[in-house]
Amino acid sequence: MIIDALTHILPPYFNEHRDEALARDRTFAELFADPKARIAQAEHLLEEMDRSEVERSVIAGFGWTDQDLAKRSNDYLLESATRHPDILIPLCSVNPLWPGDDAPKEAERCLNFGARGIGELHADTQGWGDPPYDRLDDVMSVAREYVDSRNKIAFVVIHGSEPLGHTYPGKGAMTPDRLLQLATRFPDNSFIFSHFGGGLPFYERMPEVSKALSNVAYDSAAAPFLYDTNIYDTIESLVGSTRIFFASDFPLMTQRRALDHLRSAELPLYTQKMILEVAGQVYDFSRSPKNQT
Repeated sequence: MIIDALTHILPPYFNEHRDEALARDRTFAELFADPKARIAQAEHLLEEMDRSEVERSVIAGFGWTDQDLAKRSNDYLLESATRHPDILIPLCSVNPLWPGDDAPKEAERCLNFGARGIGELHADTQGWGDPPYDRLDDVMSVAREYVDSRNKIAFVVIHGSEPLGHTYPGKGAMTPDRLLQLATRFPDNSFIFSHFGGGLPFYERMPEVSKALSNVAYDSAAAPFLYDTNIYDTIESLVGSTRIFFASDFPLMTQRRALDHLRSAELPLYTQKMILEVAGQVYDFSRSPKNQT
């Protein structure tokens, strides 16, 4: 089985009202200012999955700043997963800095309607990138208190930023030191740090860092844009294959391209299989999303 642990789809509204969304939401503007940046819907992802022979995909929005756009996106993800419950695995996204209890209420609503986690969150555009991270307490509490049918809490997916290398839209500054502080601040939450956590696994050779990150896994989203194929063997040697989730970041790139990158690494077949399937051990496939009311 092949499970893509991070893809992004949005409702047609974002195609039809792109300029309005660019003006309203900082994260959307950061990622989609280029008119060539692709916006995909569920049917595009399903076609890509057929071409790439991917059995299941985790579907997410982005780290929204505008509440209305966030709700539109979250509802679309939940509805898409309801239509394809054996194929699509929904996340939901909120901004922890929304006023009052708006963020935890939206997160709780989405989890109750079938979301399997919270994310992807973008600290820089959402405005919470600087520690301390007390402002995230309420959202993290919702994620901890949610328990699925296998007695597992909801994952929180965070965009990670490389402190070196080339710049790109949405790169941000959520670098390994900040991600470490976030994981340390919330040791009872479960995290997935995207893009290999901006290189955070390299520091897990330090015993105190490895201990602090026992609640963290990493995904390989957009890896072909960032690293050569040796990255998989390197990260696997540092944290093990059970903490690496294959992810494409579709539609930023095709799932086929991401898979080809992983397969070119010439990993042992067992290791490759584990990376492709391990998301299935943390997302509860037995729990179908509920119908919206």
